[in-house]
Amino acid sequence: MSVTALVTNYIKFSGDLENELVYSSGDQSDSPAIQELIALSNGDNVIELPSVEGFTVHGVAIVPPALNEMEAVIKGSTTDSVGITLSAFNVSLLQFGATPPTDIVLVASTNAAGFRLIWF
Repeated sequence: MSVTALVTNYIKFSGDLENELVYSSGDQSDSPAIQELIALSNGDNVIELPSVEGFTVHGVAIVPPALNEMEAVIKGSTTDSVGITLSAFNVSLLQFGATPPTDIVLVASTNAAGFRLIWF
């Protein structure tokens, strides 16, 4: 069985500047199409990418839970001293290169349940 993922990013400006920008990933074949709910603990949370034989993880969407107020930080490893702060309310989308990482690190300032990871 085969699953193809297609990610489309849509940016719309309105007001003094009217503009719409659409960017497509193109077909990303052999997507694992996996969703999981995770709870983050205070501190570093090492998240392993799904490993499914015959499938390729092209990226992940990180969906915070409703009413979330904690801004998680994403890092490449636990030894990184800085990372990128993610929105507490909006979906964050990462698309990996030809060689995806084996894991990502989400740093939480408090315990937080209900984060949805959508691996494509």
